[in-house]
Amino acid sequence: MARATCNEHDVVVAVGGDGTINEVMNGLVDGKAIMGILPLGSGNDFAKAIRMPKRIHEAIDIILRHEKKTIDIGKVKTNKYLNNQLNLSEERYFVNGIGIGFDASVAFESSKIRFLRGLPLYITALIKALLKYRTPDFKIKIDELKSKSRYFLIAIGNGISAGGGFYLTPNARLDDNKFDVCYVDHLNLLEIIKIFPSVLKGLHGKYKKVHFTQANDIVVDSNDKFYVHADGEIVGKLVNNVEISMIPNALQVIIG
Repeated sequence: MARATCNEHDVVVAVGGDGTINEVMNGLVDGKAIMGILPLGSGNDFAKAIRMPKRIHEAIDIILRHEKKTIDIGKVKTNKYLNNQLNLSEERYFVNGIGIGFDASVAFESSKIRFLRGLPLYITALIKALLKYRTPDFKIKIDELKSKSRYFLIAIGNGISAGGGFYLTPNARLDDNKFDVCYVDHLNLLEIIKIFPSVLKGLHGKYKKVHFTQANDIVVDSNDKFYVHADGEIVGKLVNNVEISMIPNALQVIIG
């Protein structure tokens, strides 16, 4: 629907959460329409990044004021290999962020929970994911930086938060032509319990196992299969490879 109308209207409004926004913005890329947002989802992380209030009448007033901003987006391609041959490849755009490893496992668990919303939903999903998760061996290429290790998670942020309020990339900006990347070394349960509260405030950078950088292009490989989420939606189930690239100044959005 967004693709069909992206050149017929001045504004196309996504009514929902980050998943709905992801669907709508995929239809608006390369079109003329500006994206507006009424945040009615569980997490509303992208709405936080553009300062869109939760109160609907306030959000409508902002949309009517029509103050727009041109922002960056990203493209993600997930690949699955079978006997060293490419078996499946999927590609789409995203606007808020990518999660690989543990936070994608949390997103997968949250997609199966129907009776909770907001932060309680994601904390419940986090606990369920903790009981199952095994840290993969990853090979990562962040622009020209190459590394190989067991990484608990790899978060690529265009926006500041994910999962309904986990500030994994608290210094990210939507218009700086760079992704913020947070990658975390393998953690045991006690380390997870220690670090977790600080992620809710974006203060986890003080721990030596937490690393930050910025990049335009990221490639992640593993012999172990892993999950990938884009804007909270699972875009890769048990894949071996993911490629993420920056597309600067690609989308107009109404901001608060």
